[in-house]
Amino acid sequence: MSKKIKLSSITPDDKNNNKHTAYGMDLLEKSVNKVGIIESITISNDDKIISGNARHEVIGKNFTKEALVIETDGTQPIIIKRTDIESDTKQFYEASILANTTSKKNIDFDMEVIDSLAVEYDIDVVDLGVDIVDYTRGHEANNMNEDDIDLDDKFDPVGKSDGMQRVVFLFDGPDEAESYLNSLKVDVKKQGQAWQVNLSTQFT
Repeated sequence: MSKKIKLSSITPDDKNNNKHTAYGMDLLEKSVNKVGIIESITISNDDKIISGNARHEVIGKNFTKEALVIETDGTQPIIIKRTDIESDTKQFYEASILANTTSKKNIDFDMEVIDSLAVEYDIDVVDLGVDIVDYTRGHEANNMNEDDIDLDDKFDPVGKSDGMQRVVFLFDGPDEAESYLNSLKVDVKKQGQAWQVNLSTQFT
């Protein structure tokens, strides 16, 4: 069964566990304007967003048409068919790439919300793929150790000019590191577990 509703009648999740990133939201805006809507929004039986809070926000700013809702109990596959896109074309592959890059670049988990949901609803978030770090264990909780942070071995020197400083950041995992670096909109040189970012104005 299908029906049409206004996007404004859909309720965003007030406990959304994804804070999103500024770069990811910009990329989503670019995706919607460049290739249109390629990812759907999933809502509950009382019209609250399960998945697609960011898409709801961006689509709502760029489209005035009512949304087409397909009702399902989750056992019937639903496929979006884009009648304006032909396979093996520039638009086809731009849409394909944007679908993946937008998803990857717009993740910034809100661990406070996730922790709260785990307690309130008795959810095993680790079983759902959430990485929980025991910060009380310090460096033991990280995959990296002092040997992995051998700057002479892992990095090319940032530079020899006076006044330049090289800093090492340790993150809980690659997703957290990538989310933070994406928010800075900087180029990253990845070498194993050591990633190099050059923020010096002398090289811009």
